[in-house]
Amino acid sequence: MRAYCTRLRGFEGLTMGRKYDAIIVGGGHNGLVAAFYLAQAGLSVLVLERRSVVGGPAATVEYFPGYRSAITNSPGSLEPKIVADMKLESFGLNWIKPSPAVVMPFPGGRFFVGWRDQKRVHDDIARYFSAKDADAYPKVFEFFNDFARRLQISVFDPPPSIAEIAARLKTPQDEADFATIFFGSIQQFLEERLESDEIQTAIAMLSMAGAVGPSTPGTPLALMQRPMSLFSSAATGAHDPRNQPMRGSTGLPLGGMGAIVDAMEAALKSLGVDIVTEAAVEKISVSPAGEVTGVVLRDGREIASSYVLSNLDARITLLDLVDRAFVPDDIRARLGRLPKGGSTFKVVLGVDQTPHFAHVAPEYADAFSTCQIRIAPSMAYLEKAHQDYLGKTATDSPRLLGLVPSFIDPTLAPAGRHLISFNAWYYPYELEGTDWSKAKQGAGDRIVDILASYMPSLRHSIVERRYFSPVDLEEEYGLIAGNFSHLDMTPAHMFGNRPIAGMSDYRTPVRGLYLCGSSVWPGGTVTGVPGHNASHQLLRDLSHPNNLSEGVI
Repeated sequence: MRAYCTRLRGFEGLTMGRKYDAIIVGGGHNGLVAAFYLAQAGLSVLVLERRSVVGGPAATVEYFPGYRSAITNSPGSLEPKIVADMKLESFGLNWIKPSPAVVMPFPGGRFFVGWRDQKRVHDDIARYFSAKDADAYPKVFEFFNDFARRLQISVFDPPPSIAEIAARLKTPQDEADFATIFFGSIQQFLEERLESDEIQTAIAMLSMAGAVGPSTPGTPLALMQRPMSLFSSAATGAHDPRNQPMRGSTGLPLGGMGAIVDAMEAALKSLGVDIVTEAAVEKISVSPAGEVTGVVLRDGREIASSYVLSNLDARITLLDLVDRAFVPDDIRARLGRLPKGGSTFKVVLGVDQTPHFAHVAPEYADAFSTCQIRIAPSMAYLEKAHQDYLGKTATDSPRLLGLVPSFIDPTLAPAGRHLISFNAWYYPYELEGTDWSKAKQGAGDRIVDILASYMPSLRHSIVERRYFSPVDLEEEYGLIAGNFSHLDMTPAHMFGNRPIAGMSDYRTPVRGLYLCGSSVWPGGTVTGVPGHNASHQLLRDLSHPNNLSEGVI
C-alpha cells in the first residue's frame, strides 16, 4: 500500500490499468467513512466523486464571495465511535460547544433554551412554560432510553427484521411501548405527558424524520435514534453529547461542516486512499456470473476492482447503474415504488448587521445566535405544513432548522458580516399548478419573512441571498427529490425494511456490490454509521469467502 493519498481531477497521476480492492462510488461522508475502515484493514481503495469536492451536502460551499458554509448545518448525530476511530481531532477537527446548544423562539418573546446544564433547562421550562412540564420533560427522553435498553438493538449491526424485533418484546409493557412508538403519533404521545404546546412542539421538531406531521403514525420512532446509539456504544463520560436530551449538543466544528470532511480526507491520506473528483460513474460493471468487476466512468474510462461500495441512493445504484439483467424484477419493482419523501428547501443569507433575536437580554444576545436555531411556533403550525405538503403546495409555515455559523467561526464570512444558513421542510418536489422555477423566489422570501419576525435586523441588513429548491438539491447533490436521508426515516423504511425488506444487510443481488449510503440502516443525518456498517459487512464477508462465492440474496 502506498503511504500517500491523492485527491485528483481527471486521474492525473494515477496509475491507470491498476485494479483496486475496493471502489467507493460517491465521496459523501458515509463513503469516506467506508473507505477509511477498508483501507485500515489493508485494502487498496479508490473514492470516485462526481462533483469537484468530496463531502456531499457536508462539503464547504462558498455561497457568495467570502461567505462559506455547507448544505447540512449540523453534525449533531456524528457517532463518537467514528470520530475516535478515524482520529478526526488529531487531523485538525476542533469542536466548539456553545451553551445553550439549541434555541427555539416563540411568538411573544419566550424561548425554549437547550442549556447544557439540565437544571437550568428545568428551571427555564418551569418559569416560562409549565412547572409540570419541567418535571416531565426529561422523563419523555428517558422513556425512549429505557425502551432502547430493552430492545438491545445496536446501530452498528445489520438491522433486525420486524419479526425479530417483535420476538424481543417480553412483557405486556414492552408490547404497549412498541405500539406507542411504531403505531402512535408524536402528537398523541406528547399530549399525554405535557401540557405546554410550546414544549410539545420543541420535542416534536425532533421527530419529523421526513415528510411527516405530528399526527402521522410512527413519528415517535425518530426519538429512538440517540438512545439506540447509546446502547450501541457506551457513553464516553458525563459530557458525551448523547447524554443531552436535545440533539445539537455534539457541538459545532470550527470551520463549519466542511472541517469534518477535511479531517476525514486527512485520515484517508494517512492510509493511502486515492480520491478522484469530477469522476462521474456511468455504470457498475458486472461479470456474466453476476460478480462486480469495477466501474465505467461517464467518459468511457474503465476501472477494475474486486468490490464496489455505493454511497448513492439505492435506487440510483441498482436501477440506473447496474444492468437490469442482474437485479431481479421483484427487487427492481419494490425499489421503484419507494416514495421520494424529502421536502427540503434551503435559504442562505449574507447580512451586514449582527443577527440577534428580539426580546433577548443583552448578556445572552450573542449566545442565543451562536447555537442551533429551530423555528416552529406550535403543533398546529407543523400539522398545517404537513397538510400543505400533501396538497403539493409550497407551505407558508415551514419547519426551520439553522444557525449562524459565522458566530462560531468569523472567518466563514467577511469581516463585520455574518452568514445565516437555514434548512426548511414541507416543500414537495412536485407542485400543484406550478413548478419550482416559478415558486422558488416566493418560498425563499417567505422563509426570510419568518426569520425577520424573530430577528428584526434582517429586514434591512441582507446583502446576499440564495435559495435552493428540492429540484436544485437533486440536481447538484444527486438527492432524489432533495431528500438528505434518501428515504424518509419512518417505521416503514427503517430496520429490516431499509431500503427494502430482504436487502438490509448492505449487500445487493450483485456479488461484491454493497450499499453504504443513507439508503441503508440506520439511515440519514450525519452519523457515518452506514459507511461504517457496509465496510464491516464486506470485511466479515472477506473472512468467510462462501458469503461472496455463493451469493447473498
